[in-house]
Amino acid sequence: MTTASLEKAIRIAVAGVIALAGLSLSATADPADTGSQTQVPPSASWPMPPALPTPAPPTVLPVLPLLPPPPAGASYAVLYEEDASNPTGNRLAGAAFWRTETVSPGEGKPTVAVRADIEIPERQMSMTWTLRRATELDSASHTVDISFKLPPDFPSGGILNVPGVLMKDTEQRRGVALAGLSVKVTTGIFLIGLSNAPADREKNERLLKESGWLDIPFVYTNNRRAILALEKGAEGERAFAQAFAEWEK
Repeated sequence: MTTASLEKAIRIAVAGVIALAGLSLSATADPADTGSQTQVPPSASWPMPPALPTPAPPTVLPVLPLLPPPPAGASYAVLYEEDASNPTGNRLAGAAFWRTETVSPGEGKPTVAVRADIEIPERQMSMTWTLRRATELDSASHTVDISFKLPPDFPSGGILNVPGVLMKDTEQRRGVALAGLSVKVTTGIFLIGLSNAPADREKNERLLKESGWLDIPFVYTNNRRAILALEKGAEGERAFAQAFAEWEK
């Protein structure tokens, strides 16, 4: 089977799952299995990064160490990891490079997509995050493609599950989950279909346009949890604005 045929089959399968679920999404399989589907969890189930205590005022936000600035043209990327030896977890600095690109999804006509290339040097981890408008085959409003690249001796093994994407205003805020369905395609590759129900679509698009940061929670194969927080920055804001302007024509 060619790469294009495989991608088409995956997207048709995702469309079928979303349609059968009526876009009221829930976990339906063991996330360790290739092709399993996972509901985007409430952000409260992901305790990192440090969040605003409730009902304490903003003045009591924890003071986090300053991170080294990202390279020119990049935005902040911050990896938070659970660590049994460190009650506050690990906080590792990285960089996110945002841009738009033209993609040809299967049999659909070329369209613009938002892409971020992320690097976490201390873990030798790289990731590609891509958002595009869905085709008629997807039965979703938009799709998010996430691809990890890890070294062979990665300390946590690999990536078991990516349950979804959350949007937020600042690094320390808890994210608001985008409504959608996550599918593990193969090792290190995940596909998220965003809900096309009118209320979900309106909320998702508003969060994507207005939020300055996004969280990508995931689980390592050693069952430890992590969150990759990405700042849009000037380049990311520009990429999202260009993409939505094109999609809304």
